[in-house]
Parts: sequence; structure tokens; C-alpha cells
Amino acid sequence: MKRNAKSPKETKLTLKNWLTKYDFRIIQNKARIKTIALFLLCFLILSNNVKAQDSDDDTPIKVDTLLLTIPLTVSDKKGRNVPGLKKDNFSIFQNGEKQDIEYFFNEEAPMNVAILLDTSYSTKDVLDNIQKAARDFLKVLRPEDKALIVSFDYRTQILSGLTSDRRLLSSAINRTQVTEINGSDMYDAVLRVIQTYFAPLKGRKAIIVLTDGVVTGRGIPAQQVLDSLQKADTLLYPIIFRTKHNSQTGLRNRRPLTVELLELFAEETAGRFYEKDATKLKEAFESIAEELKKQYLLGFYPQNAGKEIVAGHIRVAVDRNDLNIRVKKKLAF
Repeated sequence: MKRNAKSPKETKLTLKNWLTKYDFRIIQNKARIKTIALFLLCFLILSNNVKAQDSDDDTPIKVDTLLLTIPLTVSDKKGRNVPGLKKDNFSIFQNGEKQDIEYFFNEEAPMNVAILLDTSYSTKDVLDNIQKAARDFLKVLRPEDKALIVSFDYRTQILSGLTSDRRLLSSAINRTQVTEINGSDMYDAVLRVIQTYFAPLKGRKAIIVLTDGVVTGRGIPAQQVLDSLQKADTLLYPIIFRTKHNSQTGLRNRRPLTVELLELFAEETAGRFYEKDATKLKEAFESIAEELKKQYLLGFYPQNAGKEIVAGHIRVAVDRNDLNIRVKKKLAF
């Protein structure tokens, strides 16, 4: 006689009925006990997010892991970076309410840097300078630091993944080539780096963009780029270099909108904006490397964080009046 099929509810596997049905009498040695214990541990981990319907105790368990990190730099009145401060020197306020600092990194923390090189046709006369400056930047990275190389014109090309291998990075820089096709889609390159590499990473993250500022967004909203940078705790360092194209008489008295936006992005993410002659790009790279090495990372768990919270304004204070803090304007998560 055939048995009636059980309903999905009746056949639902739970830890309780699994233990009931399993015949522990067959366990005769310690090796089998260890195997069962390991299986149970895996079961508990995999079922952590499943609501138990047949359990005797169905009280939900909530684990809050919303750690928010804030990258910032501290400088004195002369603009020199200040290392060596301790956690007790800082205070964090979210919407006016003081928060406990649970996470603190000083200048010893490794950094992850994406170097984005503009290879559009308008940069053809200065590509050698761009490549040299990028290679010089690799020399100031420490063994624990990682970088990746990306070129962008009408398309984005990731020439190396995130690595500490200097030879691989240098080879990637040397492979950059100027295209004769119009287009310079910088926004796509920035978003690709964030989505592919930086979004899941914790710690120091920065994107350095070398461009003449004559870029397009291919329909990607500027606000989307800024929101992505802030959400990923990534500092943006745009370096605008002068070329024959952007030094023409018609462009001298007005800055392209994208240049204005890049300066805004730098300010909003606590990065820094540079405008340099193509032969002096090394100075900008050295300044950025020095700043990143002395950057601080602070983290906290918002006391009022809930499901409805989307973003909060933050303020970071330091207990010395002779110091200035540069921090991103908005905390997005």
C-alpha cells in the first residue's frame, strides 16, 4: 500500500527532527562522533538565516554587524600630514550624537590603490609622461600595499588585478596605448573598479585618475559615481594634466563640467584634487602616496541604526586646536 505524499511543511528538514530520526546507536567510535559534530556545525551555519517553524523556541536572533568606517587625514596649519595620533584623540558624532569608536587604524595599515590612466586620443602627446609618473608611484608603495592598473578611453580595460607584484603592475602600465577613437568614459572606469574590487574590501582604498579632464560619462549620472565612492569608503584623487587640447584658447577661461565635478568628488570623499603640467605629474603622485600612508581609518556601530536608515551626516573631531581634519562629507551605506 502506497503512503500518502507529505506536504512541504511535513517534510521540511529542521535540526530537531534530524536529531530525532538519526540513530545514534550506530556510533561506536570517536571518529564517527567527530564527523557528526562537524556535520551539525555546518548545518547550524547554513541554516542561520532560515526561520525555524517547528522549533520549540522560535524567538528570532538578530546580529547587528553594521560597522561603518571613516577614512580621514589630519594636517597641521601648514598643510603637513600628522601621523601618530591615537584613538582617544578622536571623537565621532552622527547626527549630533557621539558614537563609540570600535575600529582604529593608523599609518601602519596597508593601502589598496587603483591607478586609472586616460588613454583617449586627446592624451596622445603626453602618454609617455603619464606612464612614467605611474611607474614612479609604484616605487613608493610598500610591500604590503596593493595596486591595480586600468586604462579608459571609449571603453574600460583592466590591465592588472589588485596585486603587490611591482613587475606585473609596471608591465600593465607599459601596455597602455592611445586610441584614435573618440571617447573617454571615466565614470564607467571608476564604477568598474568599485564594483569589481573595492566594494567588498575593508581598509584604505583610493582611486587615482590621471586625465586631461575631457571625459564623458556615457549616460552614467555623476551622483551615482559619487554615491558609489562614498559607500565603498574610497577616496578619489583626480590629477588633471595639461595637454595641447585642454590648453587651447577656447578652454583657458572655462573649466569643463567634468573637471568641476572631479574636484567636488575629491572634496566629498576626503581625497584631494590636483592640476599639474604633464611633466610634473610625479609631484602629485608623491604627495598622494605620502598622504595615504598617514591616513587614519575610524569605525563605529551607529547606536540608532535601523532598517530605515539610509545615510547619516557625520562629524569627526580631534582634541587639538592646531590640527585640521579632512573627512568625507556624507556617510553612505
